[in-house]
Amino acid sequence: MAYLTREALLALGFTRVGDDVRVSPLARFYDIDGVIGDGARIDDFAILTGQIDIGARVHVSPFCFLGGTGGRIVLGDGVGFSTHVSVFTKSDDYQHAQDGARDKVCGDIRIGQNTIFGAQCVILPGATIGSGCTVGTGCVINDVLADGGRYVSMGVRSVRLA
Repeated sequence: MAYLTREALLALGFTRVGDDVRVSPLARFYDIDGVIGDGARIDDFAILTGQIDIGARVHVSPFCFLGGTGGRIVLGDGVGFSTHVSVFTKSDDYQHAQDGARDKVCGDIRIGQNTIFGAQCVILPGATIGSGCTVGTGCVINDVLADGGRYVSMGVRSVRLA
């Protein structure tokens, strides 16, 4: 397979591209401002937009979405995203009931080194995830996860809005 060249990635808006970077030509990039570290890999059908700093040896699997339009996404070295992981720095505000258009929530996202995510995880604006974490399939993260933690989804439950 032919990967995107360093020159092509720089033309997309990355300011630094490391060595041995493998990015599928089927991945999509919009308004990029960021860096890609040594040995990073971005697979087919991933979509990246906005401000994104990708550490060394990061793996972004097929069908992932990284949206850095409401803040910066910083991925530490060795971060791994399984398929369909979504990272949002801007989202509608689901915490408050309101009529009409919803307010937006924005915030940076930081993920420590060697943290991995199972399929279909969702990371919401302002989340900070420590180093060495394992996050199981389907988790929704909107807060701080401590270094070295193991996190799993506990299923769906009904909540009452204030």
